Amino acid sequence: MIGLTLLPAFFLTAVVAGTNTNSAPQSFAARVEKACAEKKTDDRLSALAEVGKTPALSEIPEAIKVAEGLKELRDRVVLSESVLKRWGELAPAEAFARIVEMPEGVTKVETLRSVVPLYARKDIRAVADAALKMKPGRARAEVVQILVEIWTKEDVLAAIKWVNDLPEGFPKAGALHNIYFIWVHLDPAGIASTVQNLPAGDTRNALIINVAGDWAAKDAASAIKWSEGLPVAADRQLALATVAEAWADVEPLAASEFALKLSPPDLRQRAVQAALERWATQDPAAALSWINKVQDQALQAGGVAQVLNVYVPVSPEAAGRWVEQLAPGPIRESAIGTYVEAVYLWDPEAGARLALQTADPIARENRVKQCFAQWLAWNPGSAKTWLKETSFSEEVKARWLAAPPDAQL
Repeated sequence: MIGLTLLPAFFLTAVVAGTNTNSAPQSFAARVEKACAEKKTDDRLSALAEVGKTPALSEIPEAIKVAEGLKELRDRVVLSESVLKRWGELAPAEAFARIVEMPEGVTKVETLRSVVPLYARKDIRAVADAALKMKPGRARAEVVQILVEIWTKEDVLAAIKWVNDLPEGFPKAGALHNIYFIWVHLDPAGIASTVQNLPAGDTRNALIINVAGDWAAKDAASAIKWSEGLPVAADRQLALATVAEAWADVEPLAASEFALKLSPPDLRQRAVQAALERWATQDPAAALSWINKVQDQALQAGGVAQVLNVYVPVSPEAAGRWVEQLAPGPIRESAIGTYVEAVYLWDPEAGARLALQTADPIARENRVKQCFAQWLAWNPGSAKTWLKETSFSEEVKARWLAAPPDAQL
């Protein structure tokens, strides 16, 4: 049995999942009567939803009356929504006018979501004028948001002007927010000057990221020029780091070389790591080869870690071989630590074997212990055999073997 609190979601499901009624009787009332004869609730609601899609324009008044006369609430809602949406297909202006007079509620909002796009395709200005006459409430706010989404794709400047001219009480801030985030993906270059003039805050930061990222993927040189011209240092750095990251999806080597030349140092590190992360998803071996030639050790260590975190879970054996061939020193030690952290939940045996090559004895013991605990939980026989051959003290070996299972996992 369907509880009343679940009705709106269920109604929507029933409308979407309707079944076809091929042998419909002549009159709308008769078609509804046949649908109502279905014994199973889901079948009945599906049939009603399908019948609601069938009336001709001349049958709409009768269809609405029949729907309003149904005994059960769920039947009324499903048929009413379907009929109103059908009306919207046939005569959207008339359907819209009827729907906006309905009391606030889920049926009103759901039908408006279907009818407004149909009406806007015929006459978007008429929808805008009609929206201004609606009573305040959820439905009006919904119409404004649907309208600006459609309008932005057709004429963004007209949409912005309309929103800015809305009277007080309309959801202007939310509508502008939606316009900006649609516009930025349609035309990042076109919105660029608008974005940099917005008030500081999360919205501007998010739009700067979107402009720089989308633009760089299409035209990196123009995106760089715009980013470098931003007057606020924080905005400029945010944009440049984003350009490096997005550009690396297309030309990872060029993007990484660009990032390496940025300043100050914290921006350079941020941009290099962002570019390397994208590069690692394409060719991690090439990314590692490039970063391993960078002279700045701090930058090199962070970059290696960035690539390994992507590479190791996917190809632990290949990543492990790369780490093993590193020359002794801080970079190799750091890379072993990164490898262990990234691999021990996937291949603890590989992690333990490489961790054993750690130069520092304390770090070596901690890394091996981390991997061995997981290995012991999964394959105790091979883990114990391997541990027996290591140079750890008998006291350390006994302690690891005696660790409770929860600690091992």
